[in-house]
Amino acid sequence: MKVGRYILLLWAAVLGISTTAAAGEFTPGKSYMAPGRAPALTSYALDASASGAIQTINNIVNLTVVSRDANDLKAEYRAGFIQGKLQGSMIVSARDNCWDNAYLINPDHTFPKQHGPAQAELDKAGDLLNANYAAFLQYLEDPATDADTAHRLKRLLFRMLGIYHGATVEEPAGLDFSGNWLPDGNYFQASELLLGYETAGPTFMDVYFVNAFCDLMDVISFLDLPPGGTRTGSFPDRCSAFLKRAGGEIILTHNTWSGFLSQSMAQTLVVNNDMITFNAATPGLIGSTTDFGYNNKGLMFNETTHRMSHSQIKPLGLWIFWRAALAEQFSDSITTFFDAISLDNTGSYLNGYMLADANTGETGLVEMSYRCFVYYRSTGGPYAVTSRSTDGGVCSTDYDAEMVTSDYLMGINYPASLQVREDLQSTDNRPERRVQFNRWLPGVTNLQTARNVITYTDPNNPLSVFGRWDLGYGVTDYPKQIPDGALDAKVGSTEMVRSFMALAGVLDASATSTGFWMLYGTPHVQGKPFIWSESPWTWQPLRDVPDSLDGKFTLMPLYLR
Repeated sequence: MKVGRYILLLWAAVLGISTTAAAGEFTPGKSYMAPGRAPALTSYALDASASGAIQTINNIVNLTVVSRDANDLKAEYRAGFIQGKLQGSMIVSARDNCWDNAYLINPDHTFPKQHGPAQAELDKAGDLLNANYAAFLQYLEDPATDADTAHRLKRLLFRMLGIYHGATVEEPAGLDFSGNWLPDGNYFQASELLLGYETAGPTFMDVYFVNAFCDLMDVISFLDLPPGGTRTGSFPDRCSAFLKRAGGEIILTHNTWSGFLSQSMAQTLVVNNDMITFNAATPGLIGSTTDFGYNNKGLMFNETTHRMSHSQIKPLGLWIFWRAALAEQFSDSITTFFDAISLDNTGSYLNGYMLADANTGETGLVEMSYRCFVYYRSTGGPYAVTSRSTDGGVCSTDYDAEMVTSDYLMGINYPASLQVREDLQSTDNRPERRVQFNRWLPGVTNLQTARNVITYTDPNNPLSVFGRWDLGYGVTDYPKQIPDGALDAKVGSTEMVRSFMALAGVLDASATSTGFWMLYGTPHVQGKPFIWSESPWTWQPLRDVPDSLDGKFTLMPLYLR
């Protein structure tokens, strides 16, 4: 009997946590899951201080990990190890699905140029990732880097290393957790720093790849352009979101527009005194990357990606996947979130982040181009707007007053900041979303009406708030037909955040605590969701995604008390 398995059974028996606890109602697609049955809850423990559980409910993979240790770096590493054990082969699926999505959702097929990356493309991406990782380690070791920031980023790095080890080795490694040692290129075997595709297990650089995917694709796309060049209008973009004040509470919503191979899931982490619950874009992540969730300091967040034709990228900068994970896990105010997200500006994966503070009732928004950050904040009245440039130039604070009001914020991938729009040469490629939000947001008064709006689909226009590109029609100046669209929806409130803050953070599969509302699945058009086997892409292999992308809104269990 393996030691880890023995610990799991002993720990489960002592705490009374079943390794096969039943789930609620399940709505499956055609997948590896038995029709009409909910997969059992699976638990894994290293000891009484580090454990986790995973379960699929209504096609939503739901993961919770709790890890405590006197040493923060060790606690993070053990949390990552448990995540890697519980997600296992799903991380390999995430890697391959990312590569296939990159091909499928870009009609120009610029990178990769064929279904499945060529070796030269794997090498190109791998070289960029290895160089960025080396630059990240240099940033951590630079005496000029703020000590608290460096320590928190090291925590995230050790969790990433733990995820890799959990997915590939039987037991945790004996590492130096003093903070003086980092896993550099000398620690890894050369094979661990290569990228794979359709191989049996992940490398460390594969785990870095799934975390850095959005940054990497932007970096590659702009590096391949001539100086001053612009991207085509067919390049993929992302999500819909809104923030709404309703009575004394603040409601935050988001839906992820992504390639239909994305394994959108729910994830909750407790590492020492830091707790966070969020929507993760794929397994294997240290943060959300699609960005929706909240932490136990009272901060709730979402993001929508700016549609951009022009940028100036920094391949060796502190990419936003690091900065966002840092901001989301550790920020205790809108100010500290702004500070973390603005540590660098790499011109990659440029987003607008909506924020709400459950302690103060303050709301905020930060938007960014490759040269400007624009900050908005409000305590209930008109937003005060400030800006900061990274090139010494002027950054206007003018904004679109239809998108930013004292009552609500809307996210449609078209920046509210006029400066950011100009810098990025941004366009609004799904203009009806703006019209729909303007019509429906004033009527959002509670979580139910919020769920209705964030999943609104005009039956005559699938390019709506909650929409689909695969049908090949809809109101847009940039038509395309790709297996992409809204594949989930989430709704949360400051009341939910305060409930989360009150938890002790102890893993308990029988606990009644819940997080945010989440739906996995696409809009129904003509009575059907997106179904791979009935689509133009029937030849696409399905890895840990259902054939029918369908589900129902579920109040996600936290498995915490």
